[in-house]
Amino acid sequence: MKKALSVFIVIFSLVFLMCACSQSDLAELTSGEGDGYATLIWGDKTYLPYGALSAYSERGKQIGIVDGDKDDRVYKLKGYSSDEWLVNSFSHDPAMLLREESVTDIPDGWQSEYEWNK
Repeated sequence: MKKALSVFIVIFSLVFLMCACSQSDLAELTSGEGDGYATLIWGDKTYLPYGALSAYSERGKQIGIVDGDKDDRVYKLKGYSSDEWLVNSFSHDPAMLLREESVTDIPDGWQSEYEWNK
C-alpha cells in the first residue's frame, strides 16, 4: 500500500511540474485601449483588431495569455509572423485576428471590418 501511494505521489508531482512549466512558456500580453477600440500590447508592439478569424484551423500554437487570464488566449496565425499578426480568443468566443499597428502590407483578399484599418 505504501509503495502504491509513493508511486501515486511521484506521478502526481511530475504531472504538476509539467503543467506548471508549460504555462510559464506563455507570453504575458496586456490589454490596452486605442481610439475607441481594444488593443493588445506585447513588449513594444501594439496589436489592433482586424476582423473575425474565418476558421479556427488558421490558428496556430498558443503563445500567450492576456492580463494573466488563462481563458484569454493568444495564438500565432499559421503561416505569418507573430511580429505582424496574432489571433486572440477568449474561452469559447469567436477568434479575432489582430494586426500589429505598423503593418501596412495586407495579404491579398483580406479586408478589415474596422474603420481604423483602412
